[in-house]
Amino acid sequence: MCNCENSKETNKLPYSVLDFEEYTYFKALENREIILNSEVDDYLLERVAYQIIKWNREDKDIPVNERKEIEIILNSPGGDVYLGMALCSVIEKSETPITITVIGNAASMGALLLVSGAKHGRRRAYEFSNVLFHDGSTVLFGSSNKVKDHVKFQEEKDQQVKDFIIRNTKITEEKYEDMKDREWWLTASSALEWGVIDEII
Repeated sequence: MCNCENSKETNKLPYSVLDFEEYTYFKALENREIILNSEVDDYLLERVAYQIIKWNREDKDIPVNERKEIEIILNSPGGDVYLGMALCSVIEKSETPITITVIGNAASMGALLLVSGAKHGRRRAYEFSNVLFHDGSTVLFGSSNKVKDHVKFQEEKDQQVKDFIIRNTKITEEKYEDMKDREWWLTASSALEWGVIDEII
């Protein structure tokens, strides 16, 4: 229980910002809404992927067109591409329909998460939302052979990401190659034009 008198003395709220974020996150789950408003890491992958898989299991005996949809509310600056692409697979393979709504920015890995909803055809953004595509960054240490191995792996991963984007948007290979080393910001209207979203709210 909150000690209100003590709270006044210290001039602090009786709860932390983290408590509020956790409350909001779990409250949203009651309506099958997943708030994804941070960088992609192990913790986020576990929270988001688990819920999508869980709801698909619960829905397995319900016709797809009768299932209650899942909504991902997206505002992410990016994060770990390896983990993020795993989450993209979970979103793509979900039989239960998924809506992805951008409120803010879908940047870097966040843009790829947005792209992953193509199969569901329910990718939306508010008018002043933004999308950012750019190439990833990495720092390598170790022997020359280990660095070469990692570079080879990264080249394969980069090709996977390229194929994924071209497959799920209207972005052509020529446009992708032209912009891959740039900071390619898209407004909601540009994202709609390039097939990154399906609707502007």
